[in-house]
Amino acid sequence: MKKYVALPALALAGGVGGFLVRRWQLASAYVPETGLFTHGAPATLVLMGLLGLAGVVILLLVLPIKEGPEDFLPAFHSPETGQITILTAAGLLVMITGVLGLWSGLDSLSLWRTYPDQYQMSTLAAQMVASLLCLPAGGGILLMGRMAYRGELNDWACRLASLPALAGLVWLFSVHLENGIEPVLMKYGTQLAAALLLTLAHYYIAAFLFGRPRRRRTAFLALTGGILGLTSLADGAGLFQTAATLAFSLSALTFGRALLRNTWGPAWPERLEGQMPRAEEEHTSEQDA
Repeated sequence: MKKYVALPALALAGGVGGFLVRRWQLASAYVPETGLFTHGAPATLVLMGLLGLAGVVILLLVLPIKEGPEDFLPAFHSPETGQITILTAAGLLVMITGVLGLWSGLDSLSLWRTYPDQYQMSTLAAQMVASLLCLPAGGGILLMGRMAYRGELNDWACRLASLPALAGLVWLFSVHLENGIEPVLMKYGTQLAAALLLTLAHYYIAAFLFGRPRRRRTAFLALTGGILGLTSLADGAGLFQTAATLAFSLSALTFGRALLRNTWGPAWPERLEGQMPRAEEEHTSEQDA
């Protein structure tokens, strides 16, 4: 199987497998009375082995990447409708995540006013800021996906390209604050690592627009971040955290797959059947009419 097909398939399979094993771990190894995990539980060993093996395999397969696209369009362009569909869904989900975060934040704010000793204002503030940033960040993913599909740069997409990473950074901070007093790292470590890798992945994706391409690093972070993101969905975190994890995982995996396709795959055809016409083609058609 070609590497640009095998690697995304491995990441997706690793994420789904990690989700199932994590559910097994929570059901068999977690002791609610103590808040601890059973030492040496088979589910824990399988989960660590699965995630470790997937990470090592991906690292070994992306290390040979020495040459490839240097700019955003050559790196992520894809005239296939599948990529633009997934990125559109991811962008919309990021926007919905922002709305959900603001909604739950307002509820938490009312509870904080009633019981100020039971809620940390810093955690609430971080979630509210992350939620506000998710609104333009989702638009950035939408426009970046459209830009990659049509194969032409867009001013607004370039301006919003860094916002998914910025929103991810504040989201990472909110995950840390929400779980900072939890002494058992195994409860939230996967979610925290996923937020970190997904944030870095979107940072390096945007870096292609600013003359800082890092192909191997971007591919590794996008694929491993997607694996950890899908795995952490098994933790059953709040609606805001779950939606953010799913949205950023979809976006990272899709951009990572496009980068690998454009690095190792054959050149795209001039025009695929059913492809959306470019802006200049639409303008020419209007003039001819």
